[in-house]
Amino acid sequence: MKTPVKFAVASLLVIFGLAAYMAWETPSLEKSGSPHPNSSSKSRVIEFYCAAGMSKPMNEIIKAYREDYPGRKVEVSYGGSGTLLTKIRAQKSGDLYLAADTSYIQIAQEKDFAEESIPVARLWPVIVVKKGNPKKILTVNDLMREDVRVNLGNPEAASVGKKTKNLMETLDMWEPLKKAVDTRGNFKPTVNEIANDVKIDAADAAIVWNSIATQYPELEPVEIEGAARGTVTICVLKFARLPHETLHFARYICAADRGLKIFRKHGFESVDGDVWADRPNIMYFAGGLNRHATEPIISSFEKREGCTVETAWMGCGLLVSKMKGGETPDVYHTCDTSFHAMVEDRFGQLTNISQTDIIILVPKNNPKNIKSLEDLTKPGMKVGIGDPGKTAMGKLTVDLLKDEGVYEEIKTNIGNPFPEAPMVVGQVTQGALDAGLVYVANAHAQRDKVRMIKIESPLSSATQTYAVSKTSKHKHLMQRLLNRLRSSAGQENFVNAGFEVITIPRPGK
Repeated sequence: MKTPVKFAVASLLVIFGLAAYMAWETPSLEKSGSPHPNSSSKSRVIEFYCAAGMSKPMNEIIKAYREDYPGRKVEVSYGGSGTLLTKIRAQKSGDLYLAADTSYIQIAQEKDFAEESIPVARLWPVIVVKKGNPKKILTVNDLMREDVRVNLGNPEAASVGKKTKNLMETLDMWEPLKKAVDTRGNFKPTVNEIANDVKIDAADAAIVWNSIATQYPELEPVEIEGAARGTVTICVLKFARLPHETLHFARYICAADRGLKIFRKHGFESVDGDVWADRPNIMYFAGGLNRHATEPIISSFEKREGCTVETAWMGCGLLVSKMKGGETPDVYHTCDTSFHAMVEDRFGQLTNISQTDIIILVPKNNPKNIKSLEDLTKPGMKVGIGDPGKTAMGKLTVDLLKDEGVYEEIKTNIGNPFPEAPMVVGQVTQGALDAGLVYVANAHAQRDKVRMIKIESPLSSATQTYAVSKTSKHKHLMQRLLNRLRSSAGQENFVNAGFEVITIPRPGK
């Protein structure tokens, strides 16, 4: 073989070898979880904005989270709740925001850049003084004395400053207190700074959060009469690049046996948080009527939250029997409120989700010319209803017919009741039944093949409800699922499935 030919062959072998090596190596990079070559490692970091007053417990929580999940990275920025909110709004970036007062989360929600929110702890403003209270400061009035140097949080920057101003305005004492600060003290951007001023004798008193006072052994708190509790709240931001990972970390912070345990250690009064689970498993009992509207929402929720929702779709009568037999779901989503009443002692607050009416369903051309319930009493009429022992629809139908005084006459035209409403709808569309009594939502998907006849009766309406079990270990997670059902996208799902949604006015509306 001539030298040029040898060289060309050798070159080709080297090129093929490199190509094979790269093809072999590239998948292993992806499997190991390494970032894409064109992506920044910064994009895999949770960007967290946290109120400065929470820095001590939060530093410990982040350390514990990194130990439990070494691959997760959190970059935290501390500051006044108001200052952080302004920064988030200006930069339109960030994954997670914790505010020392829920009012800032409400602002973020109103401005439409906050998604899920979770309560963390309760706190309230107190006067803080040096140990032993040398200036004998006992009430807010004492802060106006000429021998007292008082510092406050800036109401525009620090949540404690905003809370103090609101409280003092309620007590009609803001102007004299502000004058005392302007004359003999200072406004500071964070609660930590004003507490530290008292510690180092740069001030005689300050108004801080009760939890901050307990973190300084050199200081002691003086309660303020009329000071209401506020709620430390965390929220996922709409700009979150990693919503799944961000929610995982947020759940860790708010878990009773993880983050909240550390908050309590640092003197905070924590809320009753969910029990920690890397991937929570939820049992969801729901009447089959709700399936078409709810199932897509649950599927999306599972992916975002990183949880598993085990669903049981069946007649509410069967679900009640399962619960009375000892099964306990995390959530019960009924076809009608009357089926919640049968097990209401097992559940917390009841929320109305949607409504739908019982109607007379007939084939599109209505060959029997049916116009009312009385027409269903005619001899030879074939009528279908749901099983009253297994379905809410069947029970409500029987109650309605009895109330209208036609049940005994129609009963002779009813064959065996059906265990599920879709079976009634199917029999009507096929012409096997002259009429069926079902919900509008049952028939909505077949509306081009049938005719729906309204029944004028207050008993024709069914209200679908949602309630969380008192024994659920994931009550806050289930509240977030409820929020998803009640979101604009969730309500659209219900409307498209033939329901009427029940809206809750926003506060102040």
